[in-house]
Amino acid sequence: MEAMNLQWFAWMAGGFAPTAWVLVIARWFGVNGALLAAAVLVWIWWKRPANRLYVMGALICCAVAVLVAHRLAVWVGHPRPFVMGLSPAYIDHAARGSLPSAHASALFAIGFCLLWLRQLRPAGAAILAVALAVSWGRVYCGVHFPLDIAAGAALGFTLAGIYGWVWRHASPAVTGQRGEGLQSHTPHVQSSIPVVAE
Repeated sequence: MEAMNLQWFAWMAGGFAPTAWVLVIARWFGVNGALLAAAVLVWIWWKRPANRLYVMGALICCAVAVLVAHRLAVWVGHPRPFVMGLSPAYIDHAARGSLPSAHASALFAIGFCLLWLRQLRPAGAAILAVALAVSWGRVYCGVHFPLDIAAGAALGFTLAGIYGWVWRHASPAVTGQRGEGLQSHTPHVQSSIPVVAE
């Protein structure tokens, strides 16, 4: 596993001789790419007020993903590429553990959360695309390994799955009342008692 991780890093990263224009793009995504996800969330908040409660829950899920990722990184203690001397750090970063990536965990968590709701799936797909771009940028800039990204995506997917399940099953009254759209019809019953004319 580690050998494959190093091989993929060597293929994806800029290393000691990065392509200048690619490095500019990678650094922008690695540092500022999350702003694109924030813009998508602002658009949802503005355009889909009916889904604001769900989005708030997704943001909480995102925060939990970051906290869990940091805890796991301390526990696992896997060194970053620039700490191992495999690449310079083209993004300023502390030398703490790298697995899983907190950026990947957060962005994949919120992206997968939005995929749970049909009306939010385009936004979820957009945030997942941002997650991939940010993750690539941070690998290219030497602060993460591909395995860090995969672990972050798995963590985000797991937390989003738990959140989606709870939203759909645990609180139907809050989630929009699954009986919505069903109307109570009172059938018209004709009297079988004959009318007697006086």
